Amino acid sequence: MGINLIEYAEIWTTALDQQAVQVATSGWMEANSTQVQYIGGKKFRVPTIYTTGLGDYGRGTGTSNPGRYAKGATEIKYLDYELEIDRSSSFLWDRHDIDESGFVLTAPNVLGEFQRRHVIPEIDSFRYSRIAQRVMSQGASAYAVETLTPDNILERFLTSIREAQDVHGQPVTSMVAIMSFLTWNMLEMATGVAHMGIDPVTFTQGGLNFEVNSINGVPIIPVVSDRLKSAYILYEEPSALDTRGSGYEPAPGAQDINWIITPRNLPIAISKTDNLKIWTPESNILGDDWLLQYRKYHDLWIMENQLNQIILSMAA
Repeated sequence: MGINLIEYAEIWTTALDQQAVQVATSGWMEANSTQVQYIGGKKFRVPTIYTTGLGDYGRGTGTSNPGRYAKGATEIKYLDYELEIDRSSSFLWDRHDIDESGFVLTAPNVLGEFQRRHVIPEIDSFRYSRIAQRVMSQGASAYAVETLTPDNILERFLTSIREAQDVHGQPVTSMVAIMSFLTWNMLEMATGVAHMGIDPVTFTQGGLNFEVNSINGVPIIPVVSDRLKSAYILYEEPSALDTRGSGYEPAPGAQDINWIITPRNLPIAISKTDNLKIWTPESNILGDDWLLQYRKYHDLWIMENQLNQIILSMAA
């Protein structure tokens, strides 16, 4: 039985990218990539718009600019970026274990499980650590290092919200708070939170609507603690199944992130599955196997002049 491998590869590539956006806790950041222009390969271009402010309208004949509007100016600067993270893997199926129809049934299951258990957690972890590193690079005054308790966590969280709002001036509903499940559990039991209330809100990600909790109007996205560290090691080679079991882990000395509060439209995230390569046993010169090769590009950017809009709380 013959199968159209190119067609299947295209279908699987689209499905894998969609899964990454919908399942990753940071998938909502990819909606901001609509402002990015794809150049080709790993290269993207991000526009930054600058404008002048207001001036006086020239009213009457006694002004320096009678009957005319003040002259404004605009400038659009394009910054070119390359996707920094270039990751890959490959999978083999022996010819005698899987025929053509079996390959079509097995490959998407393996790829889906591979993305769910390894790719998506790694992408989440990288994105949150990249945000933390960018904020921390601005100096000690740009973030807080603090020990949270049930008695102070609500006050600190509400203060962080107002600090973020005081910088960007947007309504709280335009912000997102990311925190670990353990931090969220402490916040749920915090002194005074019962009087304020925890309200469900609709959160849209990857074309799907989810119901998440909110406090004071800010949606809260809980994340497993292992994905909220300040730094990670991305290994060149994946580990054996009986050892580390993953291609990355927290870096030695990495700090825990209490929470990240950011305007929703600020982090620009991109993940792109490169064309899947499928080799039949007849075309695979390395062995009598089906060979599937997977490659994933991804990265996250924050414009330099917007970093002060992110509120970062690190564990002491």
